[in-house]
Amino acid sequence: MNFKQCLIFREIAKTNNFTKAANNLYLTQSAVSHAMKDLENEAGTQFFERLHRSVRLTPAGELFLKEIQPIIEEFEAVEAHLPNLEKQPPIKIASCITYAQTELPQLLHKFSDKHPAGSFNVQVFPASESIALLEKGEVDIAFIEGHVLQPAFEAKKIADYRLCVVAAEGSGDEQLSFKELLQQPLLLRERGSAVRETFESAAVFQGFKVFPIWESVDSQALISAVKSGFGLSVLPYRLVKEEILKGKLKEVLVDDWQLKNDITVLVRKSRYQSQMLSDFWQMMPPLS
Repeated sequence: MNFKQCLIFREIAKTNNFTKAANNLYLTQSAVSHAMKDLENEAGTQFFERLHRSVRLTPAGELFLKEIQPIIEEFEAVEAHLPNLEKQPPIKIASCITYAQTELPQLLHKFSDKHPAGSFNVQVFPASESIALLEKGEVDIAFIEGHVLQPAFEAKKIADYRLCVVAAEGSGDEQLSFKELLQQPLLLRERGSAVRETFESAAVFQGFKVFPIWESVDSQALISAVKSGFGLSVLPYRLVKEEILKGKLKEVLVDDWQLKNDITVLVRKSRYQSQMLSDFWQMMPPLS
C-alpha cells in the first residue's frame, strides 16, 4: 500500500465512480483501476462493489476509508502550510449556541491576549453537527452541550449550567409543579438540542410527554416570544439572567426542579495538534 493508492481510493469513495475519480486526479482510468486492483489484492478483500454505472463501498471499504482519512488530512494540512510554516493557521472552532453566547467570547479574548499572533475561526452548530465536523477534520476543536463517549475524542467537562423556566414579567403563576408546567404553552428549542433533550428526558422519566406550541433553533427568538406573552420556555439561566435582572422576564419556580447541562470541549485524538491548539486546550482546566 502507498499514499497514492490511498488518495485514489478516497476520490473513488467520494465520487462513487472510477472515471470521475480519474478525471479529478488527472489520471487515466486504467491507472485508477490498476491501483485499486493492487490495493484490494494486498488487503485480500474487495473495497468496492461494482455497479452498472457506479461503485459503492463495501463494509471493508468503509472501514478502510475511516482508517486512512485522518492520515490523508494530516498530510494535506502539512502540505498546505508548507509555504508558510512561519505563520500559524487559525484554530477552527465549532461551538454550541449556549457557550458561544456566554463564555466563548471571554475565552477567546484571553487567548488573544496570550497569543497576539494567533487567530481563530468560529462556527456555531448543534452538537451533532459539531461532532461530525470534528470527525471529518473540518474543525480543530468543538464545544458541545452534554457528554460524548467516543474513543476517537479527547474530552473534558469545562463548565455546567442550570436550566430554568421563564415567563413574561407579570404573567401567570410564580411556582408550578412539573405536571402543571407541561400544561402551559411551551416554547422550546428544537429536537436534538441539548436543552430540549434534557427537558424531555425529565418529562419521560416522570411519565409525561412534551408538546410545545413553538420550536426554534434560536434561543433569542424564544426569549422574544416569551416576552410577547406566548408562553413559557426552558432555557439556560445564563442566557436569560440579564433579562430577569432587568425585569423583562421572570423565573418560574418548578417543584423538584434540578436540571443541568454540561459544556464539554472535544479534540480528535488522531489529529495533529499545533502548539497554538495545544495551548488553547490547556487554557481550559476540567471542571471538578
